[in-house]
Amino acid sequence: MDKAKLWVISVLLWTSLSLPSSLSSAALPLAAQTVPVPAAMQTPPDSNSIVQAPSFMEAVQQWMKQLSAEPGYSAWKQATWSGYSLGPGTHGWIVLIQSDGRDAGYMVIHAADPANPNKYQLTEYGSGGKPLFSLQTLYRSLVQLELIHSTYTVQPWYVNPLYALWIVESGGTYYYLDAITGESLPIGQLDLLQKNTDQANAADTSLLSEHTIKQRQAIPSFDPYEKLPWIQGVPASFSSFTELQGELQQQRKLTYTTELYQTKIRMVAAVIGFHQWSNNEAFLLLEQDGHRAIPYSFLSQSGNLFRSSP
Repeated sequence: MDKAKLWVISVLLWTSLSLPSSLSSAALPLAAQTVPVPAAMQTPPDSNSIVQAPSFMEAVQQWMKQLSAEPGYSAWKQATWSGYSLGPGTHGWIVLIQSDGRDAGYMVIHAADPANPNKYQLTEYGSGGKPLFSLQTLYRSLVQLELIHSTYTVQPWYVNPLYALWIVESGGTYYYLDAITGESLPIGQLDLLQKNTDQANAADTSLLSEHTIKQRQAIPSFDPYEKLPWIQGVPASFSSFTELQGELQQQRKLTYTTELYQTKIRMVAAVIGFHQWSNNEAFLLLEQDGHRAIPYSFLSQSGNLFRSSP
């Protein structure tokens, strides 16, 4: 993807499949109605066109129906959704799920084959009130940075599940915000960001809309900072997902951790289960300001799992 090319998205004019017209402040969750909404900006005319494609809509509805039957996703049963492009050249889109006017989760979808506009794959997904690329999280960050009444541009940047962020530019100054927490990232300039993300493994899946979840396991959430096995412990080694699956089925506590941005940030998350789909694609369920389902094949190459001591 051409990650160096900045583009401007609108934080208001995002296409809604459940609401044909553009979202207004009245359509946002109640918490956002008490304060001014970020100013609209010019959106590339074709950035959201794919979201209106019947095949894309059908794929989203299929995945929503499948996931709504899973623990933690029941709010998706009566939910609406909206989405926007993750940038030129990415062939990717973020889909935000809303239930009763509030965020309930997200999906990241990519073209399975850029040459085939009717085939899509699910890259990652999650549930909870703080989804990836939430406009509410972005809004709070802009308020904290005192940019909400300034002139600024906003770009979502998605390389893979570990490198997902907002790039905000105002008056020649760049701000890099984590797409989950909205926190400022320790990145000084764009070329440093490129240097970090160019070497990041891409999360590539084969999960299509016709696939279903054939096996799942839920583990109670726990605090991965309680015993800190990942500080001085030895990473757990699994020869295959089947071996890891057996351990999770025994309710063993595992913590996933990895270092990002040239070791400036350490991501730590409790493993709270897995989903295995009918194409044998396995997603680990992580607790990170909500539930995140990320392909195990990607996580196993990008970080380590640690067992919690009894």
